[in-house]
Amino acid sequence: MLTAQTLQFLYDYHYWMTAKMLKACDTLTPEQWTKPMGHSWGSVHGVVVHMLAAELIWYARWQGETPTRLAQTTDYPTLAEVRPVWAAMEQKVRAFIAQCDETRLNADWSWTNTRGQHFSAPLGQVMLHVANHATHHRGELVGMLALLGVEHAEDDLLWYILEQRSTNLL
Repeated sequence: MLTAQTLQFLYDYHYWMTAKMLKACDTLTPEQWTKPMGHSWGSVHGVVVHMLAAELIWYARWQGETPTRLAQTTDYPTLAEVRPVWAAMEQKVRAFIAQCDETRLNADWSWTNTRGQHFSAPLGQVMLHVANHATHHRGELVGMLALLGVEHAEDDLLWYILEQRSTNLL
């Protein structure tokens, strides 16, 4: 049974690591931001916007909406335009998690994708998917940033766990 505490932990890591990745992206030139890198969404810009778009669309679905399109790079051409939207999304997602109990998280939940297809799965499992999806794409960002010669944080969950333990020991 999935618990709200487990989701909270995973999303704490998710937002901790996303902040570190965005900080690394702050050092990119405009050319590096949009440079085709051969990964799933093309450029650092493409991957960052895709990650944000996924959170936006899933949050809307959790609110009972049926979005018909993912946000595109043209919606958020710069990192400065991504940051406030992501900060607001973080607050909304955290508030949503705080409202979820185990019964809700483990109950089937239905949604419709952008192609009009209908699906159903436990809400908590879908929420796990969203955080896991971001982990996948942060891995791509790490590769892209390394190829661009940009310093970036280690993105493994273990580093979050160790940092939290050391912070709590002080």
